[in-house]
Amino acid sequence: MKQNPPDMAEHKNYIEVMLKGGRPNKNLHSFLDNDRKILSFAIVWSDKSYDGGDKFYRLNYFLSDNTIEVKEIQTPNNGCYPF
Repeated sequence: MKQNPPDMAEHKNYIEVMLKGGRPNKNLHSFLDNDRKILSFAIVWSDKSYDGGDKFYRLNYFLSDNTIEVKEIQTPNNGCYPF
C-alpha cells in the first residue's frame, strides 16, 4: 500500500512546534493595537407587553477580540429582579 507524502509546510510547522519554536500569531498584532478599546452603545427596548416598559441595556463591542457583551442596566426600586 502506497501513502502520499505529507504536505511539507504542515510538516515544517509540526517539527517547529515539537522543537518548542514559535509560530507567528496572526491575531496578536490586532490584539495589541486594540487592547482596552471598546465601542459602547446605550440601548432602550420599549416593551409593549402587559407588564413591559422601557428596559435599558449597554452593548459593549471589544475591538481586541471582536466579542460583544450585553448588560442590563437596573435602576433602584424598578420592581425587577436582576439576573
